[in-house]
Amino acid sequence: MTSINVNISTLERKDLIACVIAKHKRFIDEYTGEFNELDGKVTSLGEQAESAKNNVESVLERLDVLKEKRHQLYHQAENLLGDLSAFDDIPANDNKLIHSIYDAIVRIKPSITLENEKQVVDEIKDKLSRISHDKEDVQKLVSSIRSRVVDALVSSVELDSITGSDKDFNDLFFKLNDELKQVVPRHGWLKNRIENHKAGLIYWEDAASGKVVTVDEAVES
Repeated sequence: MTSINVNISTLERKDLIACVIAKHKRFIDEYTGEFNELDGKVTSLGEQAESAKNNVESVLERLDVLKEKRHQLYHQAENLLGDLSAFDDIPANDNKLIHSIYDAIVRIKPSITLENEKQVVDEIKDKLSRISHDKEDVQKLVSSIRSRVVDALVSSVELDSITGSDKDFNDLFFKLNDELKQVVPRHGWLKNRIENHKAGLIYWEDAASGKVVTVDEAVES
């Protein structure tokens, strides 16, 4: 058999360390680019999810406030109508209008369609304008009743505009959370790998500057 000589070159200790340092730098560069992209996405999704959650709470709180405000305003209008009818010298026609307005308020106090409520409020305003008693105290009560009814309708308009938006924000919150669940594991893995490679880089750069390590340590890193 013919003998074949094979030359096996071995790297010196400093060359091995240089290779390890280059490896750590390569992985840091590779992982950092992807991490930065995901980090921005995680931050953005997290902020949007938190905003959606806060919006759900804000809408629900506002709905409660508006419902209570609407109820109180119509209740106050009823009480003021009672004060108005208590005047001894209220003409019969005015008294008839007062009772008709009271019945109208009773109809719209429960939840009804906004369109119907607008129509009834217009009827109430028209009937209030037809109250003929010109005594100052009477007209002040008429004005106060009109103000309460109009403000109640304003609350109803806002109620109608935001009703259901809490569900929209809630759906958005869960959608964003699902997106977060898809990217967070990879984001966390990249963060750990970058930290590990940075720690390894510091160690081997220190070794290259004079600390004593064995060749085996360099090979195993």
